Amino acid sequence: MLDVQNISFATPGGKKLLHPTSFKAGLGELIAIIGPNGAGKSTLLKSLSNQLHDASGDVFWNEANLKNLSPQEQALKRAVVAQQVYMTMEFPVREVVLMGRYPHFQKQPSKHDFEAVDWAIRQAEVEHLIDRSYNSLSGGEQQRVQIARAFAQLHEINGPGLLLLDEPLNNLDIKHQHRFLDRVTEFTKQGNTTLLVIHDINLAALYADKVAVLKNGELIAFDTPVRALTEKNLLTAYDFPVRVEHHPYHNAPAVYFGCPATAHEKINNSTSKQYQL
Repeated sequence: MLDVQNISFATPGGKKLLHPTSFKAGLGELIAIIGPNGAGKSTLLKSLSNQLHDASGDVFWNEANLKNLSPQEQALKRAVVAQQVYMTMEFPVREVVLMGRYPHFQKQPSKHDFEAVDWAIRQAEVEHLIDRSYNSLSGGEQQRVQIARAFAQLHEINGPGLLLLDEPLNNLDIKHQHRFLDRVTEFTKQGNTTLLVIHDINLAALYADKVAVLKNGELIAFDTPVRALTEKNLLTAYDFPVRVEHHPYHNAPAVYFGCPATAHEKINNSTSKQYQL
């Protein structure tokens, strides 16, 4: 279980980017983190991964305080995918995925490390890219390779894994957004925990077990999609007209921003007519 206790962060000048935040995420849970620009989403994720050394509070993973673990010990328990990863040197895709196995190396990669890389490449569906240079890939392709690296890092570790993803859907087309979320859901349901920063609220509603809603560095809601994604919470977070209805095809909320009541009713009527056909 992930137990976040009063995590907060301020700049050297004293500006609070993240107010004291506490929540728990169980094994097998996918947590979506949403909120407007500057809400503190990436700051929260960086605090959880110990990238912000001046962050206050504690993060426990299966009762172990991550602050008390060495970087290698942390890397054997959790993987992080940043918004964008740049390589200053030319690396083949397979080498980039193999980097996820570095914490596991005993001086050099083992047969099991290479098997983990092959498995991760299949999971992320980047087999056709393995001989390409990472820097030659599009932004979306690079993101999928980084996802493969994270999968390789957490493959068959001793205990559950913690996966932290900062806007991983950026640059992915619609099909690959859903394929990625399907893979992450599958990984999570194997007894792991995933935290995902995401801007598409409707995808969060479809895939997340719980949603964390942030505004100005404060956690204003943390609950199931149905309970967290209310019109009140979303209006508070985004300060923009919003309607929330039941999704016409899935057991989840459907969120409509900037949608006047009259237009929204037309959408509902149109959907109802489609069901009647």
